[in-house]
Amino acid sequence: MKKSSTTILMFAVMSFILAMNASVFNGIIDQVADSLNISVANTGLLNTMFAYGGAFGVPVSLILFHKIDRVKLLKVMLLTTILLTLGLVLTQDFTQLLIIRFMSGVSANTYNVLAISVVVSLSDKNRQGRTMALLIAGNATALVIGVPATRALSSILGWREIFTIMAGIMTLCLVYFITYLKSQNQTQEGIKLKNELILMKDRETLTVLISTLVIFVGMGALNTFLTPYLIDVVPNIEASMSLILVLIGVACFTGNYIGGQVSDKLGYKKSMLMGVSIQCINVIALSLIQNLGWLNLVGVLLWLGTSWFIGLQINTGIAQATQNKSSFILALNASMVQLGSALGASLSVGIITNHGITYIINIVLITIFATLMLIIVGRSKLMTRTKPEIISDLQA
Repeated sequence: MKKSSTTILMFAVMSFILAMNASVFNGIIDQVADSLNISVANTGLLNTMFAYGGAFGVPVSLILFHKIDRVKLLKVMLLTTILLTLGLVLTQDFTQLLIIRFMSGVSANTYNVLAISVVVSLSDKNRQGRTMALLIAGNATALVIGVPATRALSSILGWREIFTIMAGIMTLCLVYFITYLKSQNQTQEGIKLKNELILMKDRETLTVLISTLVIFVGMGALNTFLTPYLIDVVPNIEASMSLILVLIGVACFTGNYIGGQVSDKLGYKKSMLMGVSIQCINVIALSLIQNLGWLNLVGVLLWLGTSWFIGLQINTGIAQATQNKSSFILALNASMVQLGSALGASLSVGIITNHGITYIINIVLITIFATLMLIIVGRSKLMTRTKPEIISDLQA
C-alpha cells in the first residue's frame, strides 16, 4: 500500500512537470519571443502546436500501439517526451521547434491518458475521486507555483534552462517507474477500433465525451483571455496581477481538491450535475456584474474553482464509465479537452474582434447551459443496451 501511495505521488509530480511543459511559455512568452527574435503571436504557436498534438495524435498513437502493455507504453511515452524536451533545448530553428512541440503534445498527452488508467487501477474504488484529485493536483500546483516561479526566475534562467531542469525531473520519475511500476498485462491485444467504439453506444460514456467537448469550448474561451478580460472589467487590477495569478492557482487547486472529496461521497454523476448547476448560476451572475468592478474577480475565481471541480468529475467519470477497459476512449476524452479548448479560443478571437472582450462570457454561458442539458438528457433512459452487454462485446 505504501509503495502504491508513493507511486501515485510520483504520478502527481509528473502531472506537475507536464503541466509546466504545456504552459510554461504562457508566463514568459515575451521573453521567449525576444530570445527567438520572433513576434509574440508566432511564439504562441509553440503552445498551439502542443495542444494540437494532444488533440489529434493521442488516439492515433494508442491505436498504433494497442498491443503494448499500457505500463510499458507509459514508460516509452515518458522517455519520448524527455528526448523531445532535450531536442527543444538544443534546436535553434523555429520550424523544428514547432514540429518538436507537436510531437511532444502527442507523447506527453498519451502518457497522461495512460497515467489516468494506471492510477485508477492502483487505487481503491471508494477512493478513486481523491486519488484522481491528487494526480490532477500537479496541474493546479503548476498554476499556483510553477508558472509564477518561472516568471520570477526568468531573469536568472532562460527558457532552455527551465526545460532542461524539467527533463531532469522527468528522468528521475522514469527511473522510479522502471524500478517499481510493474507491467499489468493489459495489452488490449485483439481489441480493434470498431470494438472500442462499441463503448460509444453506452449513454453514460457518450454523455461524458460530448459534455467534455462542449464545456471545454467555454473554458477555453475565457481561460485563454482571462488576464485581459479581468483587466477590462476590473479597474486598476493590472498592478496586482502577480497576486491575482496566485489566487487563480489557489482557486483551481481548491476546486480540484473538493471535487475529489465530493466525487467519492456522491459519485461522479451527482457531483458533475452539482458542479455544472453551480457554474451555470455563477456564469449568469458574471454576465450581470461586469460593471461592478472587483466583484468580477470573486466571480471569476468561483468559476475557475468549479471548472476544476467539473474537470475532476470528467476524468474520474470517463474511467468509471468504461470500467477502465478502454485507453482509446480515455484518449478520445483527452482529445475532446484539447479540441474544445482550441475551438473556444478561436471563437473568442472572433467575438473580441467584432464585439469586445466582455462578450466572451456569452460563449461560457451558452456552453455551460448546453452541458447542463446534456447531463439531464444523458441521465434519461434513451438507450436500451446495458453496460455489462457493452463491456461483454468489447471483450469478445
